[in-house]
Amino acid sequence: DRQKFDNNTRGGRYMWLKLVGGILVILSSSMIGFIIAGSYKNRPTTLRNLQVALSMLESEINYGHMPLPQALRSISKKCDKDVADLFAQTAHYLSSRRGLTADEAWEMSLKEFFLNSNIAENDYEILIAFGKYLGSTDKQDQIKNIRLALDNLRQQELSSIHEKEKNEKMWRYLGVLSGIMIVLLLY
Repeated sequence: DRQKFDNNTRGGRYMWLKLVGGILVILSSSMIGFIIAGSYKNRPTTLRNLQVALSMLESEINYGHMPLPQALRSISKKCDKDVADLFAQTAHYLSSRRGLTADEAWEMSLKEFFLNSNIAENDYEILIAFGKYLGSTDKQDQIKNIRLALDNLRQQELSSIHEKEKNEKMWRYLGVLSGIMIVLLLY
């Protein structure tokens, strides 16, 4: 009787371990799917916020008469928090007395922003191209450059909305279903 009880207890523990392990596998794979889906969800919002911030910069250049670091700092306080650091960091680099040009400061800030945001490589390239002329041309050319960047970012936003609609649900379902499949294959 004692040995039979020990075998039942071990079997029960083993079943609990299998159950907990299966739940952890499903939760883990689901979270991976939701994280990937989140990148599709957040990219259009980030692109929209970048457009708003660049429009503010256009207004500052067109109507304001403050130096570029001050304009960038002002924009960073007014725009959404997911893009504010890009403008604040660029202003910081320009004000740091390192002798950086606006292009170099923008590029350094943009590299940090790219690593911590949901923008794609194409979005990054548009913003790099925009930065090449930042602070180095006259007022009218600056405005033309901003408008070009805005048009390109609008196209990227439309594309990202289409990708979001197509891929967001798929990655969520794929995460959950792949976890269930792994559990079924293991047990």
